[in-house]
Amino acid sequence: MIEVADTTLSTNIVIAALLIALALTFRQTNRSELFPVPVTQELKGLGMLAIVFAHISYMLVTDNTFLYPLSIAAGVGVDLFLFMSGYGLTVGMLKKPLPAQEFYQRRLIKVFIPFWLVLATLFTFDEIFLDKHYSAGYIAQSFAGLFPRASAFEDVNSPFWYISWMLMFYVLYPFLFMRERPWLTALLLAIIANAFALLDPLHLQVNWLHRLHTNAFSLGILLAWWLQTHPEKVKSLQALRNSTGGNIRRLLVLAMLFSAGYMASHNATNHWPVLAQALQSVGFDQGFFIGQATSLLAMASLIVLFSLKKLDIGFLNIFGVYSYETYLLHWPLMSRYDVFFHHLPAWAATIAWLVVFLGIGWALQRITTPIGIWVDKRW
Repeated sequence: MIEVADTTLSTNIVIAALLIALALTFRQTNRSELFPVPVTQELKGLGMLAIVFAHISYMLVTDNTFLYPLSIAAGVGVDLFLFMSGYGLTVGMLKKPLPAQEFYQRRLIKVFIPFWLVLATLFTFDEIFLDKHYSAGYIAQSFAGLFPRASAFEDVNSPFWYISWMLMFYVLYPFLFMRERPWLTALLLAIIANAFALLDPLHLQVNWLHRLHTNAFSLGILLAWWLQTHPEKVKSLQALRNSTGGNIRRLLVLAMLFSAGYMASHNATNHWPVLAQALQSVGFDQGFFIGQATSLLAMASLIVLFSLKKLDIGFLNIFGVYSYETYLLHWPLMSRYDVFFHHLPAWAATIAWLVVFLGIGWALQRITTPIGIWVDKRW
């Protein structure tokens, strides 16, 4: 693990650099929709940054005060990814329902193409450059998307636990999707996810992470359904966002910003002692309940905030565009192939890696997008 000489100074420099990047990429929005693609990309970018900062702070360096408070919202970031997946799939299926086979061909394979390419690269590089070997069973299991544990320094890529969890939703989704009742699809998926996480039938080491993220995907489905079935309320919210006076909108934006920050920083049982005691008295696992509830409330606050704001944020948008590629690569690059933290101040290394992730994400998309198009045409 890496030592940080002056955590306060290094953290403040990173925060200042981020604020400058945000300020330089603010643009007055010209969108009319309440929750368009640019907003979903910005939220994915925000979620990806939260995950990267958390992995640096809690897994890479010795002092986890480095990057605080940027590092406290990794759970919110994961929930944002799951939420956007449920939302995006439902928007697409409401426009053009796909049978299960075509759904897998068009949706699931596009998840696997960059995943398989990154996985093959990691296995090859680890063997050639690090003399790190994996069993044939582990390799086969990994290519199937099965990651029963999340060991930061033993697994090929510990954040890949998310791939297994996401694939469960993707596999079940086309069979459970009901165009006239998407809310029922959301309910069924939530029941299955909670039952699997709470009962833990496979006794997975990574199950504690599953328990923290059981409902975000279903909530994304519900938002897509609500936006389609309540056009008058959507128009009212659009009018509120576009109002010239905007005092109510500004108050709501500030309230949501405070709510997101408060929930992200108060996500443990000791922050909610009365609630924790009440949950314990009725047999609930208060730690997981409070952790998931605060993460979802922070996520919901951010979604409302980003829907009401009248500025586009280019910096977050570009990280959203390459968020999946960044997720696939960021941890093994920093933990096993670091070229910055061992030679630069921690703040400079953090910024350098963010730039590199964008570059690699762009290159990976340039490779995988044509492959996805070719697969679509072949099938």
